[in-house]
Amino acid sequence: MRFAAALMALALAGCGRPSGAGGPPAVATSVAVTSGSTLIGAMHDAYEGKWFRTISFLQNNTRYTTTGAEEKSQWYEHLQAPSKLRIAFLPATLKSGIIQVDDRVATFDNARRVDIRRSVNPLLLLTSAVYTQSPAATMRALDSLDVNTGVFRADRWRGQNVYVVGAGQGDTTSSQMWVDRDRLLLVRFIQRERRGSRITVSDIRVEKYQEISGYPIATEFLIVRDGKPFWREAYANVRVNETLSPDLFDQTRWVNAPIAQ
Repeated sequence: MRFAAALMALALAGCGRPSGAGGPPAVATSVAVTSGSTLIGAMHDAYEGKWFRTISFLQNNTRYTTTGAEEKSQWYEHLQAPSKLRIAFLPATLKSGIIQVDDRVATFDNARRVDIRRSVNPLLLLTSAVYTQSPAATMRALDSLDVNTGVFRADRWRGQNVYVVGAGQGDTTSSQMWVDRDRLLLVRFIQRERRGSRITVSDIRVEKYQEISGYPIATEFLIVRDGKPFWREAYANVRVNETLSPDLFDQTRWVNAPIAQ
């Protein structure tokens, strides 16, 4: 069961709209956004030197089953920009979870590493790394997620003006990113993946941004599959820019590195 949770973390954290009044403010752009590459460049430039270095938080999860039941769980996470992530499944005594550094993801169950693979986490990429690493690195990662960055359009999403990269009008199954035009923050990511012989399409929606310590932090996500809620995660007790021990992201220290709750 814990290994199944690890695979869920890899798939989702691997997994709405910015609030209006009182939410993150609009940002200025110095270039016209007319393509996928100019959008990524604008996102990077708008927040360069203004993004958080680390965040830590309690994640409250709800998995919606096919029978309509709700399964609750909690994870504790540490994130260091641009692309280091540690997820500890609670209670911490389980010693289960994942460590991701760039595109290398290690999964642990009962203190043992049971899997290691390459995987690009779209949420880590587009709510952290895009603002703190080179635009070229982000473009390469989007390519590995099968986002066709040559397809670009303007659209509307929940009453907001957005940019869409990766899909034309009416295409809701190709991998694609939706970005709020005024704040240059991710509001939606549709991920098309092959899992064995099946194709799954996850519609990942950023349900909420909060301004915390002066930074726009995405604090709630909803994943929809086949038109129904599949997974919801909400962050609590968010701490920003605390110094994190390198041991937290060291696979060899998974058992001994304490999570800083």
